[in-house]
Amino acid sequence: MKKIIALLTLSLMFFMHSNAADSIPSLFNLTDVSIYFKTGSSKDLAKYFDQAINLNINGSQGDFSKNQAEFILKDFFIKYPPSDFKILHKGGSPGPTMFFVGSYTTDADQFRILIKGTDKGELIKIYSLEIIKIRI
Repeated sequence: MKKIIALLTLSLMFFMHSNAADSIPSLFNLTDVSIYFKTGSSKDLAKYFDQAINLNINGSQGDFSKNQAEFILKDFFIKYPPSDFKILHKGGSPGPTMFFVGSYTTDADQFRILIKGTDKGELIKIYSLEIIKIRI
């Protein structure tokens, strides 16, 4: 019985540690964000999402939890696999808000990406992400 309790305790500690590491906010790294768009990694992008995010993909817009937004973005990357991503412009006002405009391309389509974030101390969290298809 003691072995079972010890095993359960160790298992619980392992899962608590795994979940705690996922909930630790990441420092915003624009290079990483660019790489995650280039590779279509919704899971890695979601590390930079605020707890709630406004997501707009081709006019389909809503407020979603971090996890919901990750799955929606995953579907986008499956439907439109990336071939390239570039940051075109960085900006912000004096204060905690900043934004980035990027170009996301697939083999057949091109999208404009607008990322809005807020400075939370040493962290920047994305609170809005817009992906709009460009008509060429």
